[in-house]
Parts: sequence; structure tokens; C-alpha cells
Amino acid sequence: MKLHDTHAHLLFPALAGRLEQVLENARQAGVLRITVPALGPDPAELARTLDFAARTPGITVIAGVHPHQASTSTPAFLDAVAAAADRLVAWGEIGLDFHYDFSPRDVQAAVFADQLDRARSARLPVALHVREAHDETLALLRDHPAAPGSIVHCFTGDARTADRYLTLGFYISFSGIVTFPKALEVQEAARMVPADRLLVETDAPYLAPRSHRGRTCEPAHVRETLMALAALRGDDPGVLAAAAWDNGHRALAARGGGSDLTLGKEGAP
Repeated sequence: MKLHDTHAHLLFPALAGRLEQVLENARQAGVLRITVPALGPDPAELARTLDFAARTPGITVIAGVHPHQASTSTPAFLDAVAAAADRLVAWGEIGLDFHYDFSPRDVQAAVFADQLDRARSARLPVALHVREAHDETLALLRDHPAAPGSIVHCFTGDARTADRYLTLGFYISFSGIVTFPKALEVQEAARMVPADRLLVETDAPYLAPRSHRGRTCEPAHVRETLMALAALRGDDPGVLAAAAWDNGHRALAARGGGSDLTLGKEGAP
């Protein structure tokens, strides 16, 4: 079983201090690719993440300004992301978060719209972060369309919302949330997303699956999310894993180096 953790913050402090062990754990779990976000707004973060990926087989990079940091977004970082487009697999994670409101909603919307336009100019798909703002996000996507093959990262909506994104050509990515007993709407969505539009992720170091709750999440845990999805859907785990792997390659690997990426010995970040 080959797995692609399509969203993991490997260079966050909770994981960066023990990267060699984290990547070995991933290898042991069958995780052969990991996509790492560079969230800015400091251009040095983008440079560091790209350097790490260049020295670590199996790593691809997305970059953008998270809605939490929208208030501190800078043209310098956005220009750096655009300049690095040929080394990225998507622009993200970007979007709207109306749960925490760490940045004012109008600022979030303006920065999101700008990044959607920049991603389209750079010919990059986007990876969306959306929390309690699906209607507003979908409205912005009507005026600032994303490339087909874009992703809703860490999906938290219901089946109807998933279908609206699917209609726009998005992949839907599920995290450890799908293993939570009370995540009934997310589980409903997981049952209806077609196998050729489904991705798996950890969002490490956050959102550890149920059996690891209270511990730091890491890419190896994506295997548990895949197994939970297969059980929910009544799918053979190997078949679903193969579909998710192929989807991850189309969405997040082809631009980053091709289908032969495998995790190897990493350099120090």
C-alpha cells in the first residue's frame, strides 16, 4: 500500500526537531510522498521549505498566505510564491476561516481573491483552507475561478457542500477528522465523494486520528485515515489507497518531479 500525505506541516516545531524519525515512521507506514505547505508571510519560510524539498526525495511544496495571516500578507511573499511557481505543485493553503477570525473577514476575502487570481496567472491549482465559510468561499470562486484539479484541504463540510466543490472540479481531501465519532457530516461526505476525487492527509502536527488523540500527529497516521475511509465507504483498503495515490500524483506530484518519488534520507531543514 503506497500512501501520499497530501498536507503536513513538517517544518513546524512539533515535527522539525525529529524529522529523521518522523520520515522513518512514514516509510514504515507506506507513506512515500508528503506535500508540505509554506505559509508565509515571510519569504524566508518559502525558501527554507523549497530547500528542504530539493534535498529530500518524496517532498513536494505548496505555498500561500493562510487566512489566519491575511492581515500580515505582504506583496514580497506573494511575489516570491509566483516566482517559484515552477517548483510548487499548488498555491495554498488559502481561503477563509470564519471560526477563529484571526484576520478580519473582509481582509481574508481580499487576500484570498488576490491569491486566486495570482494562482491562475501562475497556472497553479489551489489548496483551500475553509472553516465555517463554504458559502462565502464558493461565491468568491465564481468570480475568481480556480484551476480544475484544485483541492479542498482538510474537508469539514457535509455531502452537499462536497458536491458543490466536486462540480467545480475540486479534489476533496480528508484528514483524521473523519475518524472522530461526532464527525457525522464529514463521514457522510466521505461516503459520497467519488474514488477518483478523494485525497488523504494528516494536517500534521494537528488533527491526529482517533487512536492517536492527545499525541502529536505525523504523516504515518495517514494510514489510519485511509483505513477509516475504506471502512466507511465499504471499499477495499488497497483499492482505495491506489485511487488516492493516483489522485495525489495528478494533483500534487506531477509538477514536483514525477511518479518515481520516494522518501529518502533528508537533509537538516
